[in-house]
Amino acid sequence: MRRLAQEIGIQAPSLYKHFADKSEITTAVHIDYLIDHRDALQAALDRHPSPDHAIVRMAYAFREFAGQNRSLHLFSTTMPYPRDQVPELLRSIRLLWLKAAGDENLATAIWSFTSGMVSMDFSDRFPPGTDTDGAFAAGLDAFVDHADGREAQGAARTGGRGFRASIGKVSQ
Repeated sequence: MRRLAQEIGIQAPSLYKHFADKSEITTAVHIDYLIDHRDALQAALDRHPSPDHAIVRMAYAFREFAGQNRSLHLFSTTMPYPRDQVPELLRSIRLLWLKAAGDENLATAIWSFTSGMVSMDFSDRFPPGTDTDGAFAAGLDAFVDHADGREAQGAARTGGRGFRASIGKVSQ
């Protein structure tokens, strides 16, 4: 708490003028981190046109943001997830991954892969000499190939019209 108070320019006991206890403080810090993280992901998704697939833009934005906020990232991954306090925020983060991936299960897999790679890298969990940059890129390539394959299958099923056009035809 001393470090947090010092970071914002107050004395540690003053934190408790604004929060009931340490748990409330840590939750607030975690939520602020998630908001900033969501905004970084949104910016990556909005970066259009870009030669990179949305999955790649999102994953590298996740990794870059976590790297710029390493201590907060490691802190947030050890704290209980604030599901009950900010369900809409957490849904919005999940929706960003879904927009990038185009499929709910694929989005969850990419998010988990990205988070796991970053956390393992930051915690020095890989064997010495592991090319984490190469492994990260290889994983993303596999996800993009999978997503592109799904898009191609969807176009074949819908005659190249896409999902929305096909649904519109059905509902008419």
